[in-house]
Formats: sequence, structure tokens, C-alpha cells
Amino acid sequence: MKVTDCYPIFYADDMEAQIKHFTEDLGFSVKHRPQIECLDYAILENENHRRVDIVRSYFPADSFKDGFLGMRVNVDNYEEGLAYYQARGYAVFGTAHETASSITALLTNGDGSYLVLFQHKKQGR
Repeated sequence: MKVTDCYPIFYADDMEAQIKHFTEDLGFSVKHRPQIECLDYAILENENHRRVDIVRSYFPADSFKDGFLGMRVNVDNYEEGLAYYQARGYAVFGTAHETASSITALLTNGDGSYLVLFQHKKQGR
């Protein structure tokens, strides 16, 4: 498994205010707003191609707080990445989300730290 990218994720009860802060104050622009059930999700990027994700959950049982949530880890092989982080004490929080172009899952290790494990699917895979 190869890690292709890694960057921070922030949780925001007020997505639009947080996006405004990153775009107007910190020089980021919105790269993607993927549609994920029960989540607002935004991927922002600056002129140096540095990224940050902002997320808001609508799952009733979630109790995330504003601020740093964890790290997004993009991998070239989801199953290998999942096995790697499970061997280090992480478990899938909820269920994985799969589309035609990606698979992603929120992982936690029980001490309040999170990883979003993400794989872009290649054509023919």
C-alpha cells in the first residue's frame, strides 16, 4: 500500500462559516463538495496544492466538536490500507462509503483520534 496524500480534516458545525474562513482568510478555494449521505463535506486547496477537508455530520449519534478532527489518508489500495491501520489499533467507525470512483471510511482508535481512509478508484479496477 502506498500513501498518495495526507492532510488535516476539520469538523465544523457551521460549514459555510468555516469554508468562508479558509477561502477568504487563508487563501484556499473549494476543490470538491462530494455528495455523501448524512454528511456535508468540502475539500479545499490552496495555490500550492495543499489541501484541507471540512466535514459536518448529520448522524444523530455523532458527538464531534468544532476543530481538528483527524487526518485524511489517501491510499492506492483501500483493503491494504485498512489492514495496515487495523493492525495499529484503528477500526471502522460506522460503515465504509463506496461509489463508482472511490471508497472511503472513517477510522478511529478509541482515544478520540480519527483517520479518513480514502482510495480513488482507477479505471478498470
